[in-house]
Amino acid sequence: MSAMKQEEEEPVDSAARDDESESVVQVTDDVSLTVPDDASDAEAAAIVAAVGAHLTDRQRAAAAAQSSSEPPAADRWKLKGRLRSTGKRRLPRSVERGEEWKAAARSFY
Repeated sequence: MSAMKQEEEEPVDSAARDDESESVVQVTDDVSLTVPDDASDAEAAAIVAAVGAHLTDRQRAAAAAQSSSEPPAADRWKLKGRLRSTGKRRLPRSVERGEEWKAAARSFY
């Protein structure tokens, strides 16, 4: 029943909250952050630093994903370990990335 109550309530507009004073901090060109005024300078700096670090990490991860130049062949040492776990010693010459376990299974035939 409490879930029904939550759905019926109207969302509170941030402009309508006059009793709480907040300050807006510009983190990046696209992102601004609202920090409560009762936060100390150290707390506000920690919040902004954490959000900024998170956004930077996301940007770096997106850039790395776009420029990912993984070789099409599997890592030879990873493949050797997987073949050894099945009891085989002979390594195939070329195995595509993601096909290591299939190559290990084919080594039985």
